[in-house]
Amino acid sequence: MSAITVIIPTHNRIRALTAVWPSYLAHPDVAQIVVVDDGSTDGTAEIVEGWAAAAPVPVIVIRHREQRGQPASRKTGIAAASTEWVLFGEDDVWLSVDYCSTLLREARELGASVIAGRIVTARVPGEFSEENLVDPVTPAKPDDAVFDLGAMDADFSVRTAGPVPAPFIHSIALIARSLFDDLSFDEWYAGNAWREETDFYLAANAAGARVYFTPNAVCYHLRGPMNATGGQRVNRLRLEYFAWRNTRYLVSKHWTYLSARHGFRGNADSWMVKYFVRRQIDQIMRAIGSGMRSTYRE
Repeated sequence: MSAITVIIPTHNRIRALTAVWPSYLAHPDVAQIVVVDDGSTDGTAEIVEGWAAAAPVPVIVIRHREQRGQPASRKTGIAAASTEWVLFGEDDVWLSVDYCSTLLREARELGASVIAGRIVTARVPGEFSEENLVDPVTPAKPDDAVFDLGAMDADFSVRTAGPVPAPFIHSIALIARSLFDDLSFDEWYAGNAWREETDFYLAANAAGARVYFTPNAVCYHLRGPMNATGGQRVNRLRLEYFAWRNTRYLVSKHWTYLSARHGFRGNADSWMVKYFVRRQIDQIMRAIGSGMRSTYRE
């Protein structure tokens, strides 16, 4: 029996959603797909409703009359889910053919309530083709190479020797539906909803849920003209503002857990000073390293 509801929030990104849509249809463990149209004005809902007739699984389209943001869209999707598990997709993420089945199998083996695989960025300069996706062959790294809690960041493209417990993961995660009986996404997060996923995963860990990252499944975040607009996009200055604002709220909210489980010292304000310095250094290093490794053939 199919055990997963896929939830895809979207806002004005029909071009990107059109590109990745086929990757959500070939999973035997998926019972239904819920697309939450968060106030789009590009005809998203009508187009997806047209796709639904040819889809191999039931497709439910739910519309928000106006844009309410990512946390609210996730909650709308959860309310429509009737399966044991939910998997959050995104309108610019391509799933590998075994992404859902691998996560489901490993979640059951590990007794995990939350699990996500690797996510690799693919820069697509023009029209997208699945055949051009490349998963870089890299050696396995130590478990602690994934997470950098000093920057509240992670590299989810790395390969570890096997599944590892995770303080937080990225958004393309398989989550036990029962977890939402006691936890939810915080609609306080504004702008591009920076940190709303991390907030949920920290809360899940604090509640005793098992959260894992696995190297054994991969999905691809497509970047390029197809998603240059829409979504939760904000300009660079506002991005930096929300990075600071939302991270401070996150760390303050979860300070007790972070101190007890991960050894955070001092207080949230002193930690934020260190975070700001780390973020600026990381931004410079990423700018220097951008484009050095391609995950998409042109």
